Amino acid sequence: MNNMEIWVVDDDRDYCELIVEMLQDEFKVSPFYGAADFRVALQTQKPDLLLMDINLPDTDGITLCRELQASNQEVAVLFVSGMNTLEERLKAYEVNAVDFIAKPFELKELLAKVHSVAHYVMKQRELIQAESVSRNMAFQSMTESSQYGCVLQFFRQCFLCNDHQTLADAFFDLMQQLNLNTCLEIRGENVEYFAPRHAAISPIESNILELLDKHGRLYDFGCRTICNDKHVSFLIKNMPINDEVLYGRLRDIIAVVVEGLEARVLDISRQQTLTQVFLDIESLIGDINVATLEHDEKFSAALINMTTEIRGSFHVLDMTIEQEDYFTALIERNLKEVKSASEAFTRLQSALGKVMDVLGGSVS
Repeated sequence: MNNMEIWVVDDDRDYCELIVEMLQDEFKVSPFYGAADFRVALQTQKPDLLLMDINLPDTDGITLCRELQASNQEVAVLFVSGMNTLEERLKAYEVNAVDFIAKPFELKELLAKVHSVAHYVMKQRELIQAESVSRNMAFQSMTESSQYGCVLQFFRQCFLCNDHQTLADAFFDLMQQLNLNTCLEIRGENVEYFAPRHAAISPIESNILELLDKHGRLYDFGCRTICNDKHVSFLIKNMPINDEVLYGRLRDIIAVVVEGLEARVLDISRQQTLTQVFLDIESLIGDINVATLEHDEKFSAALINMTTEIRGSFHVLDMTIEQEDYFTALIERNLKEVKSASEAFTRLQSALGKVMDVLGGSVS
């Protein structure tokens, strides 16, 4: 308790000197012989504990305590009074005095009360400090929780993005919530650059993104940080480098965000490729259907013509009835086989149509 400062306010100089001598080995003690000197000192300093007489020549201790309260200065007060009445004690309590000792008293009693008040002051300060730490931790936890909630919302939004522009818009919404000013590069078949609100990025920013996209996952320079993956890079222009806690938390967040961006860019690329393959297959099947139908129609027409001509030539060939019946049965049997093949192809077309419906559902 050697760092604790005690002010003794009493007009009795002998008493003040005695108290100073008694306490100076354990505390920093300063005597004041009236309210005027005390008020002057209070303008530049503040004690930890006041050992104050209630009855002073120029004012009273109760009034001085009210002045302390009015100025929002929290000081522990131990009143000393020659009037040991309930009224005096109630007045002391009303101005938030910590303790009260009546004159005359033994020095060991006063010393015990000073120690008790000093321990009370230290305990109060520890509680205030602990409360402040808890409040700061709670605020930090709420901030982190809010930020992580924004990141989760971003990932949910990513699944709804089917092109690079909507993905960039979702990314900039997240960066705005994190109070980060950014620009984005996506490297697909072509290199694309994005800025908030569909603005253009400056030539030097695109050049920096191009030059630093191979400098590791996170690269700091000045108050800026670039974050890289294989197909994605983004530049943070206002990274809080000087705030160690916030900086560390944001580094963790953006490292996760760039992985999410990378994964979604790859998914969009696969989706676009699959869509194109589906369209190509659909077009190919359509061409096959048209060509087959044309061929089937021509083939069927040729068979019908051939059958008509053969039947029409029976009388010219001078065939017997048995021979005519044989050739007629042969032609009808082959016509049935052609019809069966046509029906099989129709069923194949239907099956391919169902496959395309399933593929179409997967692509969309």
